[in-house]
Amino acid sequence: MTVLAHTHPLVRQLENDLLPLFRAALPALAAAAPQALASVFAFSSGTASAFQDYHFGISCLLDDVSDDAPEEVALLVSVTGLESDARLSAQVVWGQPSGRVEMQAELQADDLPALHAALPGLVDGLQQAASRGTPAI
Repeated sequence: MTVLAHTHPLVRQLENDLLPLFRAALPALAAAAPQALASVFAFSSGTASAFQDYHFGISCLLDDVSDDAPEEVALLVSVTGLESDARLSAQVVWGQPSGRVEMQAELQADDLPALHAALPGLVDGLQQAASRGTPAI
């Protein structure tokens, strides 16, 4: 368990479900994209409080990219609005300056089966993006 586990039941469930799955995906990512340094992350954020939104994912930092290209592509699963109308989202997104979303799944906050169904495709999408090293055109 991490520091995030002290909060909302949905956050605890996501932490328990996602972090082991994301850690298990790291070896395949390393094999497919040896130029990327992949790591699992989890953090909270928010404007009303520091624990309003939670984010879980896999970050791939790319080696040897040009100055005008994004250095990171990530699979990001977020639960936002826990203090009001919670929303769950999952996406593969590039860092700046691109900010391009390669693929995404907008989900109901309590629809964990739909999230689990979408994750294999999102992990594959992250693997392809990291292997390619640039956003898709």
